Amino acid sequence: MNPHRLQGLVAAVPESIGPDQRGRLDAHVEAVGSCCTRIMEVKQALRGALDGRGGSALDLACELDSLERVQERLDRYLLAVVEELSHVSRESVYDDGVPV
Repeated sequence: MNPHRLQGLVAAVPESIGPDQRGRLDAHVEAVGSCCTRIMEVKQALRGALDGRGGSALDLACELDSLERVQERLDRYLLAVVEELSHVSRESVYDDGVPV
């Protein structure tokens, strides 16, 4: 997930959430960030392996593939937590003030 988008999502969560909820959010953010960091490291190592600087390109490519799939899953989990913690009423109101 893009770091700017990650910051925006976290900022959407009210400061008034409880410590358990904050811990849960922080754990999700940490997991997303750690996975993103590892993806960048593996990409760099894979480039090096493919340039002949050592390492198993196949092993690195397999790890990268797994990490990218995990990243998508972690991003979805984080989005769900943010939506849950920042839940606001979903009802729509027209100009006449009557909820849908």
